[in-house]
Amino acid sequence: MILMSCKEQQQPSNLLGTWLFTFNLGPEKLPFQAEMVEEQGQLQFYVINGQERIRADRFDVKDDSVFVRMPIFNTALIGKIEGESIVGNYFDYSREGNYRIPFEAAKNFVTRFPIQDTSLVNLAGKWKVEFSPGGDNEYAALGVFEQKGNKAFGTFLTETGDYRFLEGNVSSDSLLLSCFDGSHVFLFKAKVEGDKVTGVFWSGTHWNENWTGVRDESYELPDPKSLTFLKPGYSKLNFSFSNLEGKEVSLNDARYQNKVVVVQIMGSWCPNCMDETAYLVSLHSKFHQQGLEVISLAFEKSDNEETNIHSLNRLKEHFNVPYEILLAGKASKKEAAEKLPMLNHVLSFPTSIFIDKNGIVRQIHTGFSGPGTGRYYQEFVEETDRFVTKLLIE
Repeated sequence: MILMSCKEQQQPSNLLGTWLFTFNLGPEKLPFQAEMVEEQGQLQFYVINGQERIRADRFDVKDDSVFVRMPIFNTALIGKIEGESIVGNYFDYSREGNYRIPFEAAKNFVTRFPIQDTSLVNLAGKWKVEFSPGGDNEYAALGVFEQKGNKAFGTFLTETGDYRFLEGNVSSDSLLLSCFDGSHVFLFKAKVEGDKVTGVFWSGTHWNENWTGVRDESYELPDPKSLTFLKPGYSKLNFSFSNLEGKEVSLNDARYQNKVVVVQIMGSWCPNCMDETAYLVSLHSKFHQQGLEVISLAFEKSDNEETNIHSLNRLKEHFNVPYEILLAGKASKKEAAEKLPMLNHVLSFPTSIFIDKNGIVRQIHTGFSGPGTGRYYQEFVEETDRFVTKLLIE
């Protein structure tokens, strides 16, 4: 079926408005909100998660069919209009095995999740959280939440990044949170008993794990600047990889000499990397004239180089990236560490390395806490601005 662009057809007015999409994960349902609006004569599609609004790269409607391509990630929503509803599937083409999740969408809804009881638990504050508690994959997180009546907002911060903008509802002793951003398909369900919480986390249909938490307003994660470091005997970073045009680029090139350089370890498949890329583009714009350079080292999923270059060019266009993006290898922490053997390890995509004018590594920041983390993101931005300013004036 060929879907024509919305600008080439009359706009279906019955699509305008806010919709509740619900993914069918099997035994569980994961809702998210979307809005269809008219902008300059064209129908546009936005995903809504709390304060976040994500504009689709492409939104096509033809007869009773709809196609939504999300930005950056190789994913799409494809559905059929059936009266006052839309029925279809979410496709993640970056995964093997024809990965899809069925969905239904409707305009008539009151809350993101059904409210079973008007009595409310108190969720607001900070929570010390363990995912997969007692298991081999156990890891710590910090839950930060706000509550407005029966609406809940917030996220989980981990050593490697955050779970972005989560939105949901509380009722009686239940907490329900979800997120869809084109890549993440996240659902959190939990029971809250006083200052303790016990729940399950689903990531699409391919992963789920238990989690527990206790209220703890003093809890903080380890310093992200302490987790990755240079091995003894090293003080500098050294690499040479091809850019998206096939030209070899090295940190030893003339354009990076006597400059402050931020090297980002990332991948186009990584939502936290996208949040960090948006920040680094703004940092580059703010300090480039004073001597700041940025280089991204991309570790991609596909075995096909053309596919990887296409994905990275989409990223570059979406964020208007003005600096070099280098294709460094496969999306593997082990391979990233092998390509950069002076590091003790690569714990997270993204990781950012700050280098002074003499080529000395001055700081390595593991993970990224994006805008969904609220004050943690603001504090990071302010601290990083101060640190880059210090390096520039040395």
